[in-house]
Amino acid sequence: MKSSSKKTLSRIVVGSLTALTLLSLLAPPAHAQATHTAQDWAQSPAALADNQSVRDFQARYRSAALLAQKSPEIKEPLKLSARVVSESRTGVRRLLIRNFQILSDGPREIAESNLGAGSWPSVVGALGSAVAGDYLTQAALAGIPIDEIEVIFTSEPGTAPSQTTGTQVTYPRNLAYKAFIVSPASDEQLEELRKTVERVSPVLNLVTKSQAIDHGKLNYTRTPAEFEKPTLDGLREFLRDKYAASQGATPREPSTRPKKIEGQPPLRSHVKVEGATGLRHIRTDVSNFQVIHDFPRYLGGHNLGPVPEEHILGTMITCLTHIYQIEASKRQVILDTLELEVEGTLTSRLGNSENPPSYRDISYRVHIGSPEPKEKIEELQRAVESICPIYNMLKDSQPVKSTIIRGPYSAEKEAQAK
Repeated sequence: MKSSSKKTLSRIVVGSLTALTLLSLLAPPAHAQATHTAQDWAQSPAALADNQSVRDFQARYRSAALLAQKSPEIKEPLKLSARVVSESRTGVRRLLIRNFQILSDGPREIAESNLGAGSWPSVVGALGSAVAGDYLTQAALAGIPIDEIEVIFTSEPGTAPSQTTGTQVTYPRNLAYKAFIVSPASDEQLEELRKTVERVSPVLNLVTKSQAIDHGKLNYTRTPAEFEKPTLDGLREFLRDKYAASQGATPREPSTRPKKIEGQPPLRSHVKVEGATGLRHIRTDVSNFQVIHDFPRYLGGHNLGPVPEEHILGTMITCLTHIYQIEASKRQVILDTLELEVEGTLTSRLGNSENPPSYRDISYRVHIGSPEPKEKIEELQRAVESICPIYNMLKDSQPVKSTIIRGPYSAEKEAQAK
């Protein structure tokens, strides 16, 4: 191949990877009907998927999990962490989990760029992925073969007093999932599997039990009120645009995002487990953004994406970051830098079947650079924490309804199960 042809091919490959990076995660509640199709580009080609069912991954997971039980490390606590950076002029919320990046964004009508789904549909996606993964793994340990599994996780946003502060907070409530399972197992076996999953799942227990999440630690840096040298537009200019949008300003270019439905529409994620690999393909939001979750290598995965246990913590600080942006623009508080970090600990490593892990010690830090007095930034932080949806959702507790539906997923079956 000629050198020029190689360079052209290289540009095409790099450009494709850059485009895929943008198809990530998080946006404000919208008419979410994310779904997979039979010809979903993200799935393996049909020729490669022949005779490869979820049973293939189950066999690999079971062998790996039984081997992991013999290792002393499986009983050790596992620290989880994530970081979100508000990207200066764009305001895009870039979530970093280990070496993975997921973008969170909103529509042009609120001065954002529609590059990824918001934290509301993303948290529903993380919950759906956790359910799919836990059904898969607990079935493998119990010797229950599964040929196909897809999960639809839904939520109806609602407003109620916070269980910890009493403040009226709106966030995803009425959590429910439908697990579509193809398996020769009996109804009794699947019902027992459901009970086991809901008893041991770290992520489900995170939302069904109240969490003690402390007031965030603030790291404040004073920045100049005016910069001496010419600078490119940054976060303070983005916040001015958000304020203008709240006052009725509209983007010059037409939005490609579908029109919102009035009121608080339901949230919906569609999680599909890929045969042989166990990869979970998560579709969220009205724009059908996709994220991939994977298992760690020591549990038979390929480490191609984060696990839901860390991703759901990431959605909390992504949501906090967005509320910092919204409240700062509303109050016309100048921010030049905004970055958040979250940490949490699982009591043992994933795959510990003897003592399944649970969360503890969840905390976050916020790094803010601003010319405003520190007292004003502290006031902003208190306001943000009092209304942040996912932060308060995890601090409170709420039930999760569940339904198992036999057979492969179809829109008709989903509608009939309502």
